[in-house]
Amino acid sequence: MNNISQELASSAVKAFLASQYDKKTDTEQKQLIKAIESSDHEKVTELKETLTDAKEKYSIASWIPDAATRMAKQLNFGTHISKGVHPDAKGDNVSFGTATNLPQTIVGTHSIDSPYIDANGNAAALPLAAFFDFAVNETTKIRDLILADNPDFIASLTSDQTLANAYHQTFKSALQNIITEPVTHERNKQTLWVTNAYEGADIETLDYINIVPLYPSVLTHEVYQRINHLKFSDENKAARDNRFKKTAEQQPYVSLNDLATVQLGGTKPQNVSLLMSKQGGRNYLLPSLPPIMQQERSFKLSKFANSIFGTGMEYNAREAIQSIFKSIKDTRNIVDVREARKRAIDEVLYQIFNTAEDMRTNLPAGWSKDYELNRFEKLWLDPKRADLEGEEDFKSEREQDDEWHSKIVHSFARWLNTLMQAEFKAIASDFADAEHLEWEREIEDMKKRYERAGKGVFL
Repeated sequence: MNNISQELASSAVKAFLASQYDKKTDTEQKQLIKAIESSDHEKVTELKETLTDAKEKYSIASWIPDAATRMAKQLNFGTHISKGVHPDAKGDNVSFGTATNLPQTIVGTHSIDSPYIDANGNAAALPLAAFFDFAVNETTKIRDLILADNPDFIASLTSDQTLANAYHQTFKSALQNIITEPVTHERNKQTLWVTNAYEGADIETLDYINIVPLYPSVLTHEVYQRINHLKFSDENKAARDNRFKKTAEQQPYVSLNDLATVQLGGTKPQNVSLLMSKQGGRNYLLPSLPPIMQQERSFKLSKFANSIFGTGMEYNAREAIQSIFKSIKDTRNIVDVREARKRAIDEVLYQIFNTAEDMRTNLPAGWSKDYELNRFEKLWLDPKRADLEGEEDFKSEREQDDEWHSKIVHSFARWLNTLMQAEFKAIASDFADAEHLEWEREIEDMKKRYERAGKGVFL
């Protein structure tokens, strides 16, 4: 605030009124240029009179007294608004500052240093809110000059110092919105909060605080703006579009899932508040869902199973397997069908490798000793066993990886072929050596992809 020069402070009002004049008379100014070019003198005279009246309306001598004596009385400013709870509520708005004694663990309006302020009331008086929100420079707005009692700004309101101080005090009071006698309304919600729940023995002895919740429109508008920037900024849009372009530089981009909106104010959000009007009534709802409880491991191997390629794995990868079935039923020999089948097989393999990595990483060394699992899958899924004392033979077998690797690939192909034959009994004979070899090629391709990414699946 200290870097605001006298010239900048005194010109802020003029700059705002000039912007309002241009905004309100943009059509007439364009029409005047065309009328002059076409030598329509009658139209020129008419438009000049209209523009002269508008210039008078937006002069300091006319607009400031109107704003102080009329608009300031017809607007209610605050960070928390009553009409956000119900558009017909006529309770007070409240201004909630950042300097509070609330603990840091509680997130609210006090947690942000927001440049916004909200207002509602007579829509014809909303230009006063725009006046308060007008930027003097990159860090200061007119309302900052008002709240700081900037003498240069006060002097710019009128040449009469007494009137200037009166106008300034009116603006400051409207902004601060100090409530001495709080007013609520039948349309506001009310919550009775008991204060001596652990002390009162009988219901008659309980004491309550009547809480009237208000809508934190400044906080929600800040959230709205930040989410919009994340989703729709030019940088994020370019990064999202470039993900399919091989020649473009790939950049991370943001996707926000499970995001809903609630509409406030119906078709007239301006009846709720100024910020609500800027949002078009839309308010983002972040997901507030209970946690999804999961088992420690989605795949459980029976001690008596001789392979992980069984009913447990079939259930674990059921969705991807169903996708394979669906692609096989689609007899069209087109790229989309072949690609869908390829993706489904890759998903099955991903589920298998993921399960294997979970077992290899999290199960204790030597766990496979107590299982009926075939030997080559024990070599795969229990790698830490090779480091145990007395397991030299196990370690030696693991090092001969070509042999047991190929057995796992063959076992996967046989398991998948068996699933296909069971699902398509009428054409079971079609799933013969050719299909078996295709499943083997798929797992080999996936293995190589993992290895190129530095993630060996059989290490």
